[in-house]
Amino acid sequence: MPSDATIVFYLIGLTAIMMASNRVRYDLIALLVLVTLALTGILTPTEAVAGFGATIIIMVAGLFVVGEMLDRTGVARTVGDLILKQGKGDEVRLMIPLCAGAALLGSVMSSTAVVAIFIPIVMRVARDTGINAARLLMPMSFGALLSGMLTLIGTPGNLAVSDALRDATGEPLGFFSFSLIGFIVLAGTLVFFAFVGRHLLGPKYADGSDQPRTRSRSFAEMYRDHGVERVEVLRLEHAYEGAAAREFELSAPRILARRRRGPRGNANTSLYSSGMDFQPGDLIVVVGSEAEMAAFRDRPGIEFVSSFYDDMNAWIDTLGIMEVMVHPEASVLGQTIEDLEFRSVYGLEVLALKRGPDPVASFKDEKLRKSDRLLVAGKWTKLDRINSRSRDFVVLEEPAERALSVPNSNKLWIAMIILFTMIAVSLGGMSITIAVILAAIAAVLTGTVSTNQAYRSIKLETLVLIAGMLPLATALDKTGGTEIIVDGLISMAGAENPRAVMFAMFFLTMSLSWILSNTATLVLVAPIAVNAAISMGVSPMPMAIAVLVAGSAGFASPVSSPVVTLVVNPGGYKFIDFLKCGLPLTVLVMLIAIFVIPLVFPF
Repeated sequence: MPSDATIVFYLIGLTAIMMASNRVRYDLIALLVLVTLALTGILTPTEAVAGFGATIIIMVAGLFVVGEMLDRTGVARTVGDLILKQGKGDEVRLMIPLCAGAALLGSVMSSTAVVAIFIPIVMRVARDTGINAARLLMPMSFGALLSGMLTLIGTPGNLAVSDALRDATGEPLGFFSFSLIGFIVLAGTLVFFAFVGRHLLGPKYADGSDQPRTRSRSFAEMYRDHGVERVEVLRLEHAYEGAAAREFELSAPRILARRRRGPRGNANTSLYSSGMDFQPGDLIVVVGSEAEMAAFRDRPGIEFVSSFYDDMNAWIDTLGIMEVMVHPEASVLGQTIEDLEFRSVYGLEVLALKRGPDPVASFKDEKLRKSDRLLVAGKWTKLDRINSRSRDFVVLEEPAERALSVPNSNKLWIAMIILFTMIAVSLGGMSITIAVILAAIAAVLTGTVSTNQAYRSIKLETLVLIAGMLPLATALDKTGGTEIIVDGLISMAGAENPRAVMFAMFFLTMSLSWILSNTATLVLVAPIAVNAAISMGVSPMPMAIAVLVAGSAGFASPVSSPVVTLVVNPGGYKFIDFLKCGLPLTVLVMLIAIFVIPLVFPF
């Protein structure tokens, strides 16, 4: 009858085969692992489901809410714009700051939190460029995993290595003792992805091709296609109220929207309605022909600010457009725009009407026919509601810039304060889990996300995958499987060649980190590595550093760390993707460690 340890080894192999086959969902595999461990008696039912109560599960759930906050308030867009500006749409120039940034930030805070924060940023960059998100998410997550090699607090497991050294020699690791090795590995990783790794992660573009996607038309293209010549942003220097406001409206081209600064400096944008008053400093969006706009700009008290298209980012969150088609069986057939009271019913402004290939010049009194196309403008929330009137209108197209809009952009600074406070208190000594929970609560209380949005943002499949795999590490340790692996590798390496023993320790640590947590692996292996070096009469420092580096090299498994697991679903990765990209990178890191560490820290 096989021992419990043998059963665990078989279960690990079967799990790897099922994941590699890509025929069973990862979260279902994790649940099957959990149930098997309970049914075989290797773990008690309480031990088998203990992963669902682990602090990492609560933290990851909270981080999903924080990530949603960053996306909905525009923080992800702002950071993404900075990266896009530097990267200029080039895949390698985008990948490098994402990977290096995740590594540097993860060296001083939770790398899991870093990945959760970066995911919406990467997705935003991928949408804006059309580049396949899978070619950016994995380098970013691997960068965060490498953060454990940069500083003493990069991962809790590093403290276990430091304690093992202090217990044996009286000298613990310093904060930057091994940073040089970490930066060499990071540089090698960036070179790997720039020249090799990115080509192993699927097609370059999101539509599955190696050519840029056919994108939606821009605001400008949609306006011009419907015969709208100019859309400009103007600033008013005088007030217009009552009868003066009405007179101003009649003398102007079509006024689409007004923006006014509130008492706290926030910008309030309103779709224009007849009789709306104006104050000095108000911005207005005006639509008209070249001649109309030129004549209007020449009036005193009106200052040209910009073309609407050139100032798109300032307006995209609150003012959008859609092209809709009149349904062939619509109840509005035969009615005019005025008859419909379109503005009061829908809260939208009809900018143009197109019948067949040509725009209709004077469309206000034109009776609607089936398949007429309207260009409508207004707030995105109002535009989205027109979808519910499918019996009257069918949405044909949204502008490409729609992907850039964020619904709560007016709360960007609130989100930034929540984010930096979360980072600051975690660095100040507060549990990162508690800091994340407080940040998620603050996100809901401040209205940056609603309660329903917060719950919808939590990816249950990711939580189940992590929680279901955690008991496997417990089973390996409980059955003595870990000691079997350790003893086997040490006996194979022999005690005469310190570099061979260091290789064995690296391989052991790396392999266990694919199954156990990084911290558990280093707690287990670090004392063994240090004591092995002392028994051989050589310095324990290179052996300890090799183990530390190996603990952050779990690239070849999607469940080696929550840092990696978090990107599985948004990246659409398969198990084979981690093998194709992770194994060669692991070999590269191993070669760097084996040959460079003894040069920096001689035996």
